[in-house]
Amino acid sequence: MIHLNPEILQKVLESDIVAGSEKEIPQFTGLSIDSRTIKAGDIFFAIVGDKNDGHDYIEKVFAQGAAAAIISRSQLDRFTTASPGPLYVVDDTHEALLNLAGYIRRRADAGFAAITGSNGKTTTKEMLYSIVKVRHNVFRSPGNLNNLFGLPISLGRMPAVDYAIFELGISVPGEMIRLSSIIKPELAVITNIGPAHLETLITIDNVVKAKFELVDCLPVGAAVVLNADDPKLIEEAGRRNLDYIGFGIDNDCDFVGTNIVTHSEKGISFEVHGHRIELPTCGRVNVYNALAAIAASSIWGCGALDWQKGMADFHPVEMRLTMEHEGGLHYLVDCYNANPQSVKAALDCLSTFETKGRKIAVLGDMLELGEDSPALHEATGQDVVAAGVDFLLCLGPESKHVATGAADAGMAGDAICHFLSHQELLDHLLGMIVREDLILLKGSRGMELEKILYGLKGAAFKNN
Repeated sequence: MIHLNPEILQKVLESDIVAGSEKEIPQFTGLSIDSRTIKAGDIFFAIVGDKNDGHDYIEKVFAQGAAAAIISRSQLDRFTTASPGPLYVVDDTHEALLNLAGYIRRRADAGFAAITGSNGKTTTKEMLYSIVKVRHNVFRSPGNLNNLFGLPISLGRMPAVDYAIFELGISVPGEMIRLSSIIKPELAVITNIGPAHLETLITIDNVVKAKFELVDCLPVGAAVVLNADDPKLIEEAGRRNLDYIGFGIDNDCDFVGTNIVTHSEKGISFEVHGHRIELPTCGRVNVYNALAAIAASSIWGCGALDWQKGMADFHPVEMRLTMEHEGGLHYLVDCYNANPQSVKAALDCLSTFETKGRKIAVLGDMLELGEDSPALHEATGQDVVAAGVDFLLCLGPESKHVATGAADAGMAGDAICHFLSHQELLDHLLGMIVREDLILLKGSRGMELEKILYGLKGAAFKNN
């Protein structure tokens, strides 16, 4: 953690001080925008959101030990009579948050890596962290704090380390430029390109452009790691005459995964540079994630023994293609988020499993796909049939097109059901499941398919 005093804070934030100018800022623990999770020593930024106004929680955060609070000039009148603690007044509290995050980054003496892509960012980040920590002192951004609010919070939590790994997530044009300008990485990883956030990015070509804004912001001599099996990435790299480190399975590149062996739900293994890597997670897609992490780790001096130990110690990320077993049922849980590419990957994983029961796919809407949403959902229905799914249960208004696509691809009508509520789907599922069934749960974050998982675990076969 860096030291901050009122003079530094005022200069970085371009702020006025309402109260507390005579006090030193304690050794702060981090940055916060959420009164529910604030820690003693945090600097709180009062963000005005769609539903909540951070200025309503100033007294609460100081009671919880906040070191200082950053408030908007437009709200100053609310705090003129009494101040519960050091207050700094700025024109825009979000901009102030980003500015302080940039200051923290500039003061950090560490190597920085940034990971982006349409799918696999968080898992690749965790895999890279698992490898690098074998050899170095390393930090990675927690959870999926990867946007213009989450990234500053992550930076504020970073201790003194040798290396730091951050994932960058975007949904609108230009967002990557701001994220990259704050994090200033010397190593960039792009996992893949897919139809994600098309509601705001509109076309796949715009997705490519947005992701490569990370590359545009890199300093001279920075390393770039790309998926050599992704045609959009390789086409753009070729157009730019970009020097990069490639990873993949199907095409010749720097880090090729070969001799892939699926151990059912227990995991998957592969060879790279003549060394076998055992992954305690399932799916060909995770071979790609592991190869991306291995390629990136090589830039920081990690070798085969680090790859093997790091991957053996890797813990799959919750709700991201993880296997669970309870009450005689098997669950393939991948319901943190979804787009057509990631749903196909989950279905491909499901198809590799051997089970004594039936394979049931519970699929929710894929959100933010724009005007192509119906066609993309229909194509997913075709993927369901190709994966050999026995029963398809769809949730949400958009997923009716998945049902249509599956029917058009030859799936029997009595094997397809569509629902608009979690409870209706859960009731139907509880009435049809038998022991040893394998259930895939996949949908966008807004669909909250984990509710189905919790309902099944709470009710399935509870009396026998």
